This record gives sequence, C-alpha cells and structure tokens, in this order.
Amino acid sequence: MPMTTHPRPANGLTRPTLRFAVLAALLGALFGLAPFGLGTARGAETSHLTIGKNAYGATYPVELGINKSLIVDLPTNVGEVIVSQPQVAAAVMRSRDRAIIQGVGAGDTNIFFLDASGRTISVLDIEVFQPRSEVGSSLEASLARIIPGSRIKVESVTLGGQTNRIVLSGTVRSQDDAQRAVAIATQFAGSPENVASVIDVAGAQQVMLQVTVAEVNREAIKQLGISLSGTTTLGSMTLGVNNSPTLGGASNVITGSGGSAGFAVPGFSLTATLRALERRSALRTLAEPNLTAISGQEAEFLAGGEFPVPTEVSDGQVSYSFKEFGVRLKFTPTVKSNGTIGLVVDTKVSEPTTEGGFAIGDVTIPATKDRQARTSVELAAGQTLAIAGLLQDSVRQQINKLPGLGDIPILGALFRSRDFIRSQTELVILVTPQLVAPGYPPELPTDGMVIASDAEAIFLGHMEKMYGVGPHGMRGGYDGSVGFVLD
Repeated sequence: MPMTTHPRPANGLTRPTLRFAVLAALLGALFGLAPFGLGTARGAETSHLTIGKNAYGATYPVELGINKSLIVDLPTNVGEVIVSQPQVAAAVMRSRDRAIIQGVGAGDTNIFFLDASGRTISVLDIEVFQPRSEVGSSLEASLARIIPGSRIKVESVTLGGQTNRIVLSGTVRSQDDAQRAVAIATQFAGSPENVASVIDVAGAQQVMLQVTVAEVNREAIKQLGISLSGTTTLGSMTLGVNNSPTLGGASNVITGSGGSAGFAVPGFSLTATLRALERRSALRTLAEPNLTAISGQEAEFLAGGEFPVPTEVSDGQVSYSFKEFGVRLKFTPTVKSNGTIGLVVDTKVSEPTTEGGFAIGDVTIPATKDRQARTSVELAAGQTLAIAGLLQDSVRQQINKLPGLGDIPILGALFRSRDFIRSQTELVILVTPQLVAPGYPPELPTDGMVIASDAEAIFLGHMEKMYGVGPHGMRGGYDGSVGFVLD
C-alpha cells in the first residue's frame, strides 16, 4: 500500500507554535518590547544582553543587583572599556566581543565600549541596587493583610545575613494603624531602633475633647447643747456642778451663738447656757474644659493656680511648697481605623476649702476638695460617655452627755448636746470627643461685654452696660422685656 509522508517542521515545532512565535515577535516590536531577551535589560529578570549590529552606538539602561552579574554580547571587537565608577560596577572582558558586568556597590554609573577606531559601540547606563530581602517582602504582605486599607511599602537592608534596617513608607487610615505597623515591623527587625517610619496618615487626625464636670452638694447642720453650772452652800461646805458638753465633733463647726440665763438665792445659784445652730449650704460646680490634640499626642490644659502650703519650720524660717488648684485636663487621643477614638483621660477639678484645714497661730492652712477621674475609653466621634459618677448621702451624728443624768427622758436633754450633719453629693463627669478641622473664628466671650460708664457705676451700681429693647420693642414675635444684659 503506498504511504504519504508529511515533513515535520524543524526543531519539532508545529505550525500553530510557529505562528504564535511570529505573532509574539510582532507584538513585541509594536509595543517596544525586546523579543528573545534583546534590548533593555533588568538585572533582576535576565542575566544576558545581546546587542545587535543595527544598535551600534546605542545606550541601554541596565538595572543590576549587588553581587549579580550580566553577560553582554557585543556586535564587534572591543578596543577599550571605560567604567565611570568602579566602586559601583566592574567590567571583565572574557573575549573580544563578550563582557561580564558585575554589581559591586549600590549607586549609578555608566560603561563605554569603544572599538579600535575609538567609536562608541555601546553605552550601558547601570543602576546597581540592594536587592529586597525575603523578610521585606513577607513583611509587606503581612501588613497588607493585617491592616485593611493600608498601602505600606517596606524597604529592607540585609547585612551579614540578618535584616537590621527596615523603612516603612506609604499611607494608612489612622495613627493607630501606623503604630501597629511599626510594632509589627519591630518583630521582624529585632528592635525599635532598626525601624524607621515615614508613613503618612490620611483623614482627619485632630481630636477635640469636651469634658463636663457637674456637681451639686447640699449640706445641713443642726446643733443643740445646754451647759449647766451651779453652786450650793451647806454651812461651811460649798458644792458645785459644771456640765458643758462639747459641740462640733461631727460637723467640725463650733458655734458661738446662743443665750444664757440664771438665778440665785441665798446659798444656791444656777446658770444655764444654751448653744444652738442650724446651717444649710448648697454648692453647684460646673466645669467644661475643651482641649484639641493630634491623634497619638498628649495634650494638657490647666485653668487655676497654686497656693502656698507650709512644709517645714527651721530656726524661725518657714518653708513653703505650692499646691495646684483649678480645672486640669490631660488626655491622649488615638483615632482608630474603624472611625472610633481611643482616649486616655486624666481630669481633675480642685478648689481650696476650710473643711479639713487647720490653723497654726494666725495662719490658716486650707485643704483642697478634689474631683478627679483617670481612665481609658473608646467611643465614636460625637458620642458622650459618663466616665465617672458619684451619688453620696451621708449622715453623721454625735451626742455628748453627762453619764446617768443624760439618760433621763425629757429632763436628760439638759445634760447632753447633739451635733447632726447630713451631706448629699451628686457628681458626674462626661467626655465627648470630636474630629475637628480648622474653621472660622468663633464668637468670643468678651465680644458682648461692655464696661459701664462712670455715671452708671457710681449712681446705678452697674458693672456692665445694660441694653434695653427700645420704645418699640424688639423685631420678631417676642413680647416683654427681653434682651437685657445684667451684671
């Protein structure tokens, strides 16, 4: 039987394969690519560069890693090789038309190949770079996975087989993400000193904290005591009685108000002194400090002062130290990537008070009444959270009496004294963070204040000017005397 044979293409390639190769070459020529490894060479991707005769005198950019080599085939014999920076790259001629380029140190240089006539065969513009370590690539991938929305680039330098320098760049959505990125990079670098961060934070990063400290305190004190003193004479013997129960043990208040009465007959006298006090007091405290800070930075605010407190007396010389009072606010905000704000808050409201103070001679040393809160919270911008609160209702009572006689019903009141105090306190501390940006100047507290004239101050006793509504009233739908500013 006759058989028909078909010749196979050379090199074992089928017609579709040849057509694909031709198409690839055409596309490469169309888009400026170098087919089959010719043209622009990247040291990280190829190790062989062939220069054709039609490229005589052309310049080729080459990127080469440190301690990497590149083989260059030239179209003609080389007569002279010129290396501009030998500390960056070196050229070794293996034959008259083949050179080996070696990366020596990081930097830029160029190499000239000249023929025997001095004409330029080719010029290589070489950039020698430090190759990225595997640690840097792994760290960049980890940061992209762990911190959503971040675009962090990692540059690492490997010396002696260990990564000891890492540079972080790019952008993140919050300062908290930047801190997390540095903390993760520290685990790869070994210590914080080996990590440099130039990460930019996108979005609003200024936080204004509004703190409200509101307190209402009510106190009632009642005191009642009777002091008796008398004498009687029986012949040549004189007997006396004196009962003066003390007051102020519970309330720390000593009253001098009262009255006394007495009578005397031959051989007998009796004097009674009544001391009584009723006091009611109320305290309202409202402090609203506001403070603005950059995310991650601490800010502190103080509105108050200091008063001296004696600490030591030596050779008649009194040493003083100063104690702070007023409204103090210290906080550190951190904007999270999810939009919430983490706060480390330390706020304090203090004022001098005679309660708990003491006197040394003619000098009275006051005490301070403090309302302080220190905590860490997290909440969204514009939300309000009560970080501290107090509801206290305390009753203290003290009775001093003469043993025996003070226990007699009704009449025993003549031989005892009663000191009663009741104190009620309500306190709340609120915090509200806000993301802020620069804007127009707000209305100042001093804008609406006008000092009264001499005539108003002397004859009317005004400290500020008083504004009326005019003879025709105010514009709008308001009725009555409105719009006054009173001192």
